[in-house]
Amino acid sequence: MRRFRFRLERVLRYRETREQIAYRAVQDAVRQRMQLQAQIDALTEQLRTLASGSVPPAEWAQRERAWSAMHARLQRLQDTLPLLLEQEAHARAVYLQARREREALTQLRQRAYAQYQYELQRATQAALDEAVVYAHQRRLSEDSPTSSGD
Repeated sequence: MRRFRFRLERVLRYRETREQIAYRAVQDAVRQRMQLQAQIDALTEQLRTLASGSVPPAEWAQRERAWSAMHARLQRLQDTLPLLLEQEAHARAVYLQARREREALTQLRQRAYAQYQYELQRATQAALDEAVVYAHQRRLSEDSPTSSGD
């Protein structure tokens, strides 16, 4: 019997590739968000340290400028966070859609393979049945002349 061949194998491979690309996009989005969150946390800690430290009156103006600059940078980073969260959610949605599409084809392939196995088993059983019938007929034909000659 012929080998198993899934007629949508190329489509399945394409969808697997798309799923892998989408998964990498999710990983990149998560990594970017985590890096931004780490920057926000570090800057927040620096601001706390700067605000809690005692500074001589001569350095107040310098400390205030540094604090304002850090605060402005923190605000920009915090404004960027929702955009990265949105990118991450979008990348995750694209990945889940690609995964569903690949899983659908994988299930079709599994069903086609199960059908192939069933047909292969039936063909094997038919061949065995035919061999048994042929052997039985052969034995009858060999036994018949011997028993009638006695």
